[in-house]
Amino acid sequence: MSYETDRKLENVYSMLDYCQLQRTPVQAKDHARLVATQNKKIQALMAAAWEIPFYRARFEQSGTTPEDYHTAADLYKFPVLTKADLRTWMDDEAAQHPEKYQYWHVAPTSGSSGAPLRTLVSPKENAWMTANWLRVLSLPGYNPFTGKTMCRPNSLHGAVKERDSVIQRLGILRRKQMSDALKNRLTSEQLLQEINDYKPDYLYNHKNVLVRVATYAKKNNVPVHRPKFYTPFGESVDEASSALLKEVFGPGLLDSYGLSETGACVIRVPGHEEYQVNSDSHVVNIYNASLTAPADSGPAVITPLFKTDLPIINYVSGDSMESYLQDGLRFVKRITGRMNDVIRHKDGSVTEWGNVAVVMNYILEVVQYRVVQEDYETITLLMVRNPSVPESEQSKVEATIQEKLGAVLQGEFRLTFRWMDEIPEDASGKLRIIVSKIQENG
Repeated sequence: MSYETDRKLENVYSMLDYCQLQRTPVQAKDHARLVATQNKKIQALMAAAWEIPFYRARFEQSGTTPEDYHTAADLYKFPVLTKADLRTWMDDEAAQHPEKYQYWHVAPTSGSSGAPLRTLVSPKENAWMTANWLRVLSLPGYNPFTGKTMCRPNSLHGAVKERDSVIQRLGILRRKQMSDALKNRLTSEQLLQEINDYKPDYLYNHKNVLVRVATYAKKNNVPVHRPKFYTPFGESVDEASSALLKEVFGPGLLDSYGLSETGACVIRVPGHEEYQVNSDSHVVNIYNASLTAPADSGPAVITPLFKTDLPIINYVSGDSMESYLQDGLRFVKRITGRMNDVIRHKDGSVTEWGNVAVVMNYILEVVQYRVVQEDYETITLLMVRNPSVPESEQSKVEATIQEKLGAVLQGEFRLTFRWMDEIPEDASGKLRIIVSKIQENG
């Protein structure tokens, strides 16, 4: 069957794929079945990768063949794949075989380094991505086929979809896109009004968008429609923003971690303390800091098992997790944040995101922040105050941050503070926590 035909049948494929996935929170009785499913998919993925020159070279580099891969643990034998590796390979593929990929999708990401990554995704792989996201929505008990979903635009760069499809007009898979896009920036008040007008059962958008809407609503004492469930994505959900979101939008917060390259793969369902891995569609392995051996805590390395036309195997996510294994399945206790957002020191060393987050994520008086490294001597903190905290407390908050973050940075920087009503997001729709002007200016 051709890719053109596959593109036309994507919705059918998505429904068939959705029916194969685990759609309820993982329980002990599911473990053996999920491990067996994962193992079977690992073997099929590695067999497919063997036929691709890019991966054949990696098999040869590791001295292995597909017969050496049966479980998630076996993937530690295979070389890791960095964002730079993936970018080069995908760009070469697109340039050398444009006719092959004319019916494929491109999953773009801006990347914190500013260098864009465009991942080629076949129609069948994209159907799996759609099915996997519908499964994520289903995990807390939501029915995406009969409920009303409200979400961010498919692309922040393009036009917002205005008309429903024929199926949606029948009340099936109803979904409304919020109107905020790069060419049509809306205020927090306007976004809140859209939510209140549509009254979604499930709401998802970038974390910083939901936080600024919640901040506006609380500050101005504006009533907010409470969806049954909602998902802030694109950035880590820290303690302060989680508390604010639950206060404004209610208890139905589903925390979903994933990348545009891999799809959502680590999920915390409302009422659960830990995250489950979507083990029937992904492998999430944890490595030591040098990416040379297995670990319980450290960099997360992701393999989407459904991506078999142009696989992504052992992809270094740029984030770190604390986890444990139970009956062969990975569970995650904490996602500790990005590893590639750093503050740079004169001596060439860096302070990583996680070390900043240890301080800032537990300053509950601050619901959003951005750390801007101006130069080797000065850091500016942009901060949004929790509306519950009086303005008179800001100087005390600054003193606390000065003491705690100053200690992390070993007193090398002068900290300046700017309090804002909201922090402007990046072109990607996300809000980078650390921006180093030294890095950007080379």
